[in-house]
Amino acid sequence: MRGIADYNFMKEPTAAQLQSLYRSCHLLTNVMFQPVHIVRLDERTLNLFILAGQNEEIEIEIQPDGSIEP
Repeated sequence: MRGIADYNFMKEPTAAQLQSLYRSCHLLTNVMFQPVHIVRLDERTLNLFILAGQNEEIEIEIQPDGSIEP
């Protein structure tokens, strides 16, 4: 069985991505009243992916520099 220490190879989001993620989640949940279903770091592109909306219709990608791609 693997322990948490075995997952050190996982990539982490940049500080700029985390700032954009916080702002995006705040906007989605507190302003637009939309649920956030998934937040995931795509290890191929290193973009953060957000899946949100009542019917999962909102897709957002946050680039490593913090810019947002709808």
